[in-house]
Amino acid sequence: MSVNKYLEGLAKPFDAECVKWRIQVTNNEKTSGLAVAYLDSRTIAKRLDEVVGQMRWKDEYKPWITAKNNASQICTISIYDDSLKEWISKSDGAELSNYSPIKGGLSDAFKRAAVKWGIGRYLYEITPVWVNVYMRGDKIYIQDDEMPKLQQRYITFLKNLNTGNTPEPQADKAKPTSKPASPQQTQQPTITPLYEILGVKRQKDGQNVRSMLKIKDIKGGNKTATVYYNGTDDNFKEGAKLNSAVFYSQDTGFGKVHILQDYELAA
Repeated sequence: MSVNKYLEGLAKPFDAECVKWRIQVTNNEKTSGLAVAYLDSRTIAKRLDEVVGQMRWKDEYKPWITAKNNASQICTISIYDDSLKEWISKSDGAELSNYSPIKGGLSDAFKRAAVKWGIGRYLYEITPVWVNVYMRGDKIYIQDDEMPKLQQRYITFLKNLNTGNTPEPQADKAKPTSKPASPQQTQQPTITPLYEILGVKRQKDGQNVRSMLKIKDIKGGNKTATVYYNGTDDNFKEGAKLNSAVFYSQDTGFGKVHILQDYELAA
């Protein structure tokens, strides 16, 4: 069976009880925060088992960028293609997390690689929701009474997604009680405006290859920036335009770099 036969099953939306929520950024008092939807690693692995089969997919990890005070890793998820008689692979990377650094970093890399296969990619379309939060030690938690609201937001989003309507209602967004503080970490991707690719270079580090893209923000005053993409893509050509792009930022020993995680090519 061709890997293409698996893609619809991998990208199928999850039931509400499978989707979790975490805080992306808080207000200064840390009493409210923006909640974003995500999938944990166990849920992703279960989807791969169900769609592909336990013996027909694998994940591998390699060091990516290593600095004195930071490190990151690339996860590659491979699925065996019967038609081609070979493994088809997709990769993405993540730095060590603030909590359980090594385990959390591997988990984040796994989840981002899974997005390349379409698993949970639709979750990026859900607008973050302001909710009440509380601190326990140095960790931030969502108030228990906020969870029904978040679950209903997801259920409504799925209904609209299935009917082709606007993804989610906008009227019930709560406003923060004060100016948001800077996020504790910058790994969470954000959706950006339309871009044009001005140039492409390939970088090779051992067995790993990544693309360095110079892009122009067409809707943002034609500002330019350099971003990176794990691997290569034939769509990356001078003059190519992106309808949307999903980035996350990563701090390295050489400064902060911006990683292109997903994109939609303009017609």
